Amino acid sequence: MMQLLSQKYNQSITDYPLYKEGSALSTIIHPLIDFSRYFEDETSVFIRKLKKISQLERLYYFHNPDEIKRFLLTHDYLIEYLFEAYDRIRRIWGENIEVHLEYEIDHEEEWDELFIVIKSLYPAEKAIELERKLFDEWFVHIMDKVNNKLNFTEEPL
Repeated sequence: MMQLLSQKYNQSITDYPLYKEGSALSTIIHPLIDFSRYFEDETSVFIRKLKKISQLERLYYFHNPDEIKRFLLTHDYLIEYLFEAYDRIRRIWGENIEVHLEYEIDHEEEWDELFIVIKSLYPAEKAIELERKLFDEWFVHIMDKVNNKLNFTEEPL
């Protein structure tokens, strides 16, 4: 934690005026630094996941952001598939689309799933053709890997 603060502010804790070796502050800080080093790897993995989710927010419109983030932290294996999906979608549909993420849950049926919603101005026949192409070229190959937690659909813009 102290390392993260030092990196953020480009300053070492020992550069602060109140910090002196042997002072009360140093006796508190040193154990914290040692403690944060003990958990450094776990924290960095979590932070990496959060950074990737933040990158996804720049690509997709998150309809229910808190639920989507919580879902992705729980099912973090989906994160890379979402990057891959975005690239495939742009390649197939082009640039004049919006790509949304929606988290859906049905408590009665006991399922939840993340939906990629592709919104385009294409006529229905063309949109169905592009949807089929995405399914055949990409989704059919990952269906078993996403464990019924990711799906996609197309809607008019």
